[in-house]
Amino acid sequence: MRRIKLARTLQRISDFLPRKYPVKSKTGLAEQPFFVLGSGRNGSTLLNRMLNQHSGLFLPSEQYFLGNSIIKYKLYNFLIWRDLMKVITGELMPVTGSHTWDFGAEEIFGELNGTNDKSLQNVLDAIFRTYGLKNKVAFSQWGDTTPLNTYYIPELVSVFPKARFIFLLRDGRDVVASYKRGGEAYLGKLAEPQQAAIHWVHAVKEYQKLQKQTEVLLIRYEDLVTQPEVELMKVCDHLGVAYEPNMLSYHHTAPTAPMYQEPQHAKILKPVDASSIGSWKDDLSTHDLQGCTIMNSLLSKFDYQ
Repeated sequence: MRRIKLARTLQRISDFLPRKYPVKSKTGLAEQPFFVLGSGRNGSTLLNRMLNQHSGLFLPSEQYFLGNSIIKYKLYNFLIWRDLMKVITGELMPVTGSHTWDFGAEEIFGELNGTNDKSLQNVLDAIFRTYGLKNKVAFSQWGDTTPLNTYYIPELVSVFPKARFIFLLRDGRDVVASYKRGGEAYLGKLAEPQQAAIHWVHAVKEYQKLQKQTEVLLIRYEDLVTQPEVELMKVCDHLGVAYEPNMLSYHHTAPTAPMYQEPQHAKILKPVDASSIGSWKDDLSTHDLQGCTIMNSLLSKFDYQ
């Protein structure tokens, strides 16, 4: 978080300097993207798989380069275009661990280097669309469900002010329990209940701030798994697309991204169920809950009694 704050401060200072290349496209984008935000361990993978069944939507598996790319584009805007694109596409190199895609810099650098639309909007749109067309014959809108994006909301809004936003909320205690089950070897400090609780609170507060800037659709995990059709209709309406019943058949399509082969994602190969609601009652000790009191006021505010 400190690294993000420092990079953001440097980027804001650079905003006062003349900018060689624009952030927004002069011609605009044919379709605006959408972003599903949240704390992680909140059902974002499930929603990703559901929405990916829609004929007009594409959502990749998790990526961790988007926020960094926006900041770097603004910081290194003084470079010649070719070198700036080396910086941006460098984030896509598999060795950086910046995404879970089967996609690399060499697949997009040539297109970006030769583009006439030298704007950050176009660059990011081209990256997602190029990867999307590797996985889907056609689609109109791309979206992203990476929880890490929640830490980069100011950057996302600065580049895509017309983007649509969805916040996927889950009972903070179940989120903490899920992080704890994931283990420290896989999730680091977030496996500690107190750290996971702080992380959940941060995500919810970011949602509250974003509400003041733009329209955000709130979807609860508990509703998504108990009345999925109703909630998916809300999402489709928010995105301006027609609901398609096959979104509920997500488990019939095995995803190819390596991250989906990991044990914690086994449920995406099964029909939606509500068995994880209230799992904190079995998985969190009294000591764990005492370390999570930071969540109490927000749990109450969102009716998680």
